Amino acid sequence: MWTEILRLALAFAFGELNLHRIQLLVFENNKRAIAPYEKCGFKHEGGHREYLARDGKSEDMLIFGILRREW
Repeated sequence: MWTEILRLALAFAFGELNLHRIQLLVFENNKRAIAPYEKCGFKHEGGHREYLARDGKSEDMLIFGILRREW
């Protein structure tokens, strides 16, 4: 379901809004979000190490992006 919603959003962003690039941020431990992003063509572009400390553990913030030609 989330993959289909994301595909519809990408179609709108690239088709109707004529965007060239879309970027998103996600915490590294959020595997349920990362899977649909990658399935829709988002590429891991980098991140921010130890972005957040939660319950005594550090979490990295990952950067994903997709270009119109990759979609």
